[in-house]
Amino acid sequence: MIKSLIACFMLTGPIVHASPVLTERSLENTIDNDPYTLPKSDHNPRARAAAIDVKRKGWLYSEYPMGVAYYPTGTLANQTIAKDQESWLPPLLDLEAAIGEESGLALEAIKSKGGFNKLEDYANLYEGQWSKALPDGPFPGMLTNFTDDRLFSMMRLSASPYRLKRVQPSDTLLFPVDAAASITGLSLQQIKAQGRLFIEDFSEMKELDPTDKFGAGCQAYFYIHPQSGDFLPLAIRPLVKGREHSALVYTPKDQANDWMLAKMLMNQNDGWHTTWAHITQSHSAAEAPYLAAIRTLSDNHPVLVIMKRVEKTPWNIRPLLEAGVESGSGPDAGPQYYAWTTISGRTWANQVYSSGETANFQSNYYRTLLESHGLINSRFGPELKSFPFYEDTAVVTEAIRDFMTAFVNSYYASDAAVAQDAELQAWRRETDVAKVYDFPASLKTRRTLIDVLTHQAYLGGVVHGVTSTNGAIGDTTSLPFAPAGFRQPVPTKKGVRDLMPFMPTPEGAVWQVSTYAAASRAAWKDTNETMSYMFADNAMLARMNGATRDAAARFKARMDAFSKVVRARRFDENGLERGMPFIWNVLDPNWAPYWSVV
Repeated sequence: MIKSLIACFMLTGPIVHASPVLTERSLENTIDNDPYTLPKSDHNPRARAAAIDVKRKGWLYSEYPMGVAYYPTGTLANQTIAKDQESWLPPLLDLEAAIGEESGLALEAIKSKGGFNKLEDYANLYEGQWSKALPDGPFPGMLTNFTDDRLFSMMRLSASPYRLKRVQPSDTLLFPVDAAASITGLSLQQIKAQGRLFIEDFSEMKELDPTDKFGAGCQAYFYIHPQSGDFLPLAIRPLVKGREHSALVYTPKDQANDWMLAKMLMNQNDGWHTTWAHITQSHSAAEAPYLAAIRTLSDNHPVLVIMKRVEKTPWNIRPLLEAGVESGSGPDAGPQYYAWTTISGRTWANQVYSSGETANFQSNYYRTLLESHGLINSRFGPELKSFPFYEDTAVVTEAIRDFMTAFVNSYYASDAAVAQDAELQAWRRETDVAKVYDFPASLKTRRTLIDVLTHQAYLGGVVHGVTSTNGAIGDTTSLPFAPAGFRQPVPTKKGVRDLMPFMPTPEGAVWQVSTYAAASRAAWKDTNETMSYMFADNAMLARMNGATRDAAARFKARMDAFSKVVRARRFDENGLERGMPFIWNVLDPNWAPYWSVV
């Protein structure tokens, strides 16, 4: 439970008390209303340089077991981390208390209704429960339409697009599908040749260390239907270590229980990816360049000020999760509900970072990533007729880009001005020391700086919002469709008569909601912690220039308008919203937090 996780953190990671130090602010002798300035405009460049030197000595690099990226240490770093904890810990403890109370009530309610006897009974896990932790439950449609194949496939185009790829002509097929023609009207080779075939591959998960629950590392095909243009599932192959050569291939032609189990096994993989990859995908990937920036940019540098705003309190999540890993692997950990150990989770998260999958900076720019996967602007195959992740992400991220463009252009009159900013160039060099993967080799144009700052904000706002916060609990980790672990082994033959022996118990189901509710921030809806307020910090803006203040106002207006669009979404006459039998509203700018919250 999250309670034991936080308790373990408090025991193993005590509050850091700041030591009295000579800070960079006292060295610069600034006052709160001094404008932020570039180095060339600073009235006291010697004091500014001395302050940066103090920071370099007070913000040092250290290794950390969770997330690969360097973690800060040193007097000033510890001071900041302690101060951050004062702001993030109280609301987290309040949420923990609510989850503790509501989890007990939810378990009692489930048992009073006879427990779970069919998949539809998992609605009792949510309905009338979790008034504080998860008042709205999973996204509309998730509890009622989970048998619809379009819900399964369209989750990949909304909640979890990161491993989805279009199969290219030179790619080798993962496995044969004998029933392809009877399902699609085309053979597997024809679907591939027409650019209609897509894959999602989590086969490496079969190598993870198991608990007493069960799972598989799955591979799946999806396709664009040649007549309707719908994006649909074609086949799933769950792989179990030692049984790879006898792995079964499931398709929509199979019996309903067999096909449903295969889809849930695939969802288990996406849920694991959401849970563990997000640590490095949104946290580590953003922390690494930010730590390099702290060590090289003055606190009066407007670029660092913007980064501080979008990062907010970044340094506490990895210690909290590391405490959870240790707690979950200890002798007093209690029942296990994941299929794989928490130690395996940490190892896997570190591997996907070290491989560059989640760590690479430029190649994870959202359009660059989606283009490289053949999901947008593909020269091969038909266009996806609906891509909700891209549609919503583009609105938010391009609004961020427009803000950053106005901001950068207002401080830098030309590319030459960027190239001549000594602190900015020191930051770029420091990213090599900080081991920021795939950071731009040169930072000498306004466009490059705009791209970097846009991506930094995207990591904390969009990526973290989709893979954690209010996202995962509503889709990729919701029940009954996405169990964290199964109580029965993956079958060796088809013909499953009853799915319920595989499914989580009431205790396991309550654990799953409790675990992911700890990351949710339902209470922050329509508050200044949301995306609309990303740049709406009056104290910060008072020290920025007028162009930046105007850009911040335009950004907020655009996000407020988009929030109304998102909240107006309804199912059409066919029971669909943008081709989905569920309503995906994760990136509502007045609900999604703008930063990667603890």
